[in-house]
Order: sequence, then C-alpha cells, then structure tokens
Amino acid sequence: MRTNGSNMLDVLQEVRDGWRWRELWMTLGWRDVQTRHRRSRIGPFWNTLSLALFVTCIGSLYGGIMSHPTSDYIPHLVTGYMVWVFLNALVLEGKDAFVGNATAIREIPVPRTVYIYKLLWKNLIILGFNSLVYIAVVILYGVSAFPNVILILPALMLVFLNGIWVALLLGLINVRHRDLGQMIPNAMRLAFFVTPILWYPDSVTGIRTIFVDFNPFYYFIELLRAPLLGHAPTTLVWAVAIGITAIGWGVTVPIYAHWRRRIAFWL
Repeated sequence: MRTNGSNMLDVLQEVRDGWRWRELWMTLGWRDVQTRHRRSRIGPFWNTLSLALFVTCIGSLYGGIMSHPTSDYIPHLVTGYMVWVFLNALVLEGKDAFVGNATAIREIPVPRTVYIYKLLWKNLIILGFNSLVYIAVVILYGVSAFPNVILILPALMLVFLNGIWVALLLGLINVRHRDLGQMIPNAMRLAFFVTPILWYPDSVTGIRTIFVDFNPFYYFIELLRAPLLGHAPTTLVWAVAIGITAIGWGVTVPIYAHWRRRIAFWL
C-alpha cells in the first residue's frame, strides 16, 4: 500500500476542516442527546440516575467483597466507571461514525470528520451529566481533588486526540468489513472486566499484572481518574498514553489517506 505525503496532508487538513464546522457538529451532538431522551421528563438526567444507581448497588457489594472502606471504594468506582462509559462510547460510536451517517456523507458536502467531532461532543455532554454523581461523591466523602483536578484538561485533550484516530480507523474498517461491528461490542464487554474499574490495579500479582501493564484502557482511565481523585497521573501513565496517541495517529493517517476516497462507494 503506497500513500504519498500529499494524501496524508489531506487527512490532517480534513481533521482541521472538520473542527471549523464546530457550530454544526455542536448543534448535531446536542440534538442527538435530546433525541435519545425524547418524551422523557428528565431527559439527559437519566444518564446521571443510571450512574448513581450503578455506583450505589455495585459499590455496596464490591466494596464489602474486597474489604475496602466505602469512603475509598466509592470514589474509585464512580470515577473509573464514569470514565469507562465515556471511553466505551467513543470506541463503539467511533466504529459507526461513517456507517451511521451514510446518507449524510453521500449527500452533504462537509468533511467527514464533522461526524467524529459530533460524537466526541455528544459524549462530552453525557460525561458532564454523569459528573454530577462525581460532584455528589466528592461532597459526601470529602474527596480533596484540588489542585491536581486541573490536570483533567490536558488529559481530556489527549483522550480526544485518540478518539479522532480511533473513529477514523475503526470507522473506515467497519465501512468495508461490517463484521467489525459485531466484534467490537463483544471485545469491549470483556475489556470492562479486565480493566481496573471494579477492582484496584495494585490488587493483582504475578502473571495477572498483564491485565494492568498491557491494558491501554487502564492508562487512559487512570489519566482521567487520578486528577478527579486529587492525584497527579504518574509519568508512566502520561508516557504510555502519549505513546499510544503517537502510534495510533502514525498508523491511522496513511491507512485512512489511502482508502478514504472509497468510503462513499463502500457505503
């Protein structure tokens, strides 16, 4: 597969041009949130209630099983699960970024990255509603998040950069090979249980540490969870997250540059 530098620059230009259409994708993203809860009296706050119910039930059960005090386990759980819901949505909706907008892609002349920015914005809004549970937990258990909570901003920027290349790559592959749409959800369900969300990363020993050390989701969850709990992510967490970002873009740009003109045909 040959891809010249001009085609790869076109990909980066498409990413840039999509950002310039932010008034459109911000409107579409908010409308998607509203549409999801159409005719509901409390609307997007159902996301907040769902998270609160999950944390209450699972927190009381698993906290006791693992013999951790509630004041320690509940903040760990709510931040980890809140971030997981966000990352999981970026992957699952990212693979459908083009398939789910097939009609619009064929008929409306806007950069395809508009649909990626739309899903990023939509899930950031949902993360905002879920953060209400986090705020309640911070107040209830006296979690001191300052001043490290400010690190959530660069962490989110890094997650967004990964969200873009993941959607470009998975979205492209899913357009051509629809079986991916069945494989990814199953893989993500498995990933949830082998990622330290319900359990602590330092609770595993021996060969089981591979589920932490070689789990990319762990590093991105920790990148966001640590500041929310008042800690600074370790240098290793930052380094691995940045490394994954660089590798992801390095792999995605030439692949997408080579095949992107066939997306409308495959759709």
